[in-house]
Amino acid sequence: MFLSSTSDAYSAASVLLSGIALTGVAISLVYQAQQTKVIRDERDRATHREMIYAAMQDRALAACWEPPDIPMTFERYRQICFTNLIMGRWHAAYQLGDVESSTLRHILDQHFRGEIGRLHWSHGRQRWLHTTIGGQRAKAAEFAEIVEERYQAAIIAGPAVAADGYFDPSGPRLMTQ
Repeated sequence: MFLSSTSDAYSAASVLLSGIALTGVAISLVYQAQQTKVIRDERDRATHREMIYAAMQDRALAACWEPPDIPMTFERYRQICFTNLIMGRWHAAYQLGDVESSTLRHILDQHFRGEIGRLHWSHGRQRWLHTTIGGQRAKAAEFAEIVEERYQAAIIAGPAVAADGYFDPSGPRLMTQ
């Protein structure tokens, strides 16, 4: 009888430890799957950035992408592409929780003071809104809604600063001793 109860106790402990180990393996596999997705997503974003940079340097490669909604100079096209990279960076930071909504609103208020930021959003907003609003990724939809909100506020606030008015044409004044 003593051996039977000891054996039962060891069996119960063994089942418990096996269950804990199995749970640990399952958690590890879920974590690895999440990490693999993060790595794959970053690889895809890096590839996309490289293609955008190449198109920004070469008109022939730029023509491989969809044409702009309105005719524009290659310089303006490059500015819009670069602004899209900036917006993508803010989007990723917001998705990851590195930027809170109040900070994002402040960044966008500054961004939409300028002509290029407004031009970029006016051309790309339908794609951003269409691909995020009503989709499965609530954080992405929230991001697009905040961007649209701040864009509309900028439009109401008045005209944008023209791109050629951002910088003082006379350049910096150097102090001499």
